[in-house]
Amino acid sequence: MNTVQTQSMVKYLFLAAALVAASTGPARTAAQDTPNGSSLNAFYEGKPAVGKAIFNAHGSCISCHRVGAVGAFYGPNLTNVGSRISPAGFRILLNSKPQEAKPENRLYELTLRNGNTVHGKLLNQDPYSVQLLDTEGKLVAFQRSRIRGGRFADPPQMPSYKGKLTDNQIADLVAYLASLRALENR
Repeated sequence: MNTVQTQSMVKYLFLAAALVAASTGPARTAAQDTPNGSSLNAFYEGKPAVGKAIFNAHGSCISCHRVGAVGAFYGPNLTNVGSRISPAGFRILLNSKPQEAKPENRLYELTLRNGNTVHGKLLNQDPYSVQLLDTEGKLVAFQRSRIRGGRFADPPQMPSYKGKLTDNQIADLVAYLASLRALENR
C-alpha cells in the first residue's frame, strides 16, 4: 500500500470508530474498544465465512437460532437479521449482559398425563387444545384432556459473549450476521 492509501485507511478507521462511539454512548478510545489487544481494524472488520463457522460451532448460536432451513426454533429466526440490525447493534448485543428473551420466543413446557414432556413455542390455546411449534419446527396440538399441566420454562437468555469470544471472533460473527439480508436488499 502506498502512503495515500494508508492515510485514507487510517481516516476511514477513525471515522468508523467515531460513528460507532456516537451510536453506542460516550466517546471511547481504541484501546477501550479492543480490550484483548486486537487491532482496531480487526474489531471493525470481520470475515463472514469465519463468523458462520463460529455461529454454527464455537458460539453455539445455531442451538437456539435458525438461519434459512438450518438451526433451532428456540430463539428468533435470524435469516434476514442483517436487514434489521446494524453491525454496531450486533456488537452491543453480543457483548452486553445476558438478556431475557421476548415473550414470543419463550419456551413452553407441556406435561402430558402419560408423563411425557413436550417443549416448544406456544402458538395458541383455547378451551379444548394447546398448539405448539415443537423444537423441530412442527406444529403439534394436544387436547386438554391429555394434558396434566403447562408452563413457560425458565426464561431463556441471550448469553453475553464478552470474554467467551475474542474481539476477532466477535468481528467475524458480526460480519456474518450483518451479511444475513433479505434477497431484495442484496
